[in-house]
Amino acid sequence: MADIKELIGTEWPLSEATKARLAEERRQRKEEVLSDHSSRNVYDETKLAYEVALMLREARLEAHLTQKEVAERVHTSQSNLARLEKGQNVKLATLYSYAKACGKRVEIQLI
Repeated sequence: MADIKELIGTEWPLSEATKARLAEERRQRKEEVLSDHSSRNVYDETKLAYEVALMLREARLEAHLTQKEVAERVHTSQSNLARLEKGQNVKLATLYSYAKACGKRVEIQLI
């Protein structure tokens, strides 16, 4: 089996200098990828879905509800609700039902 140095090109744990270098390489790669228009659109859509998923989970936790309890109120399965909280298949009607089940409401703004 290969040792960690062979796999990542450095010793483990990572030094602060290596962490900084890797972070800069990630930042540059992200910049490069996002300079492409279609990649940028996919990134923006994925980011939005993730942000909505975080808001849903936070609303559920603030309401002190489990996924199963919200799923019952929304008339879906717990597994579907888990996917929703991961940002998958977020539909407007489900978003409204989920918010209502948690005692919240949805506001949408175009800016």
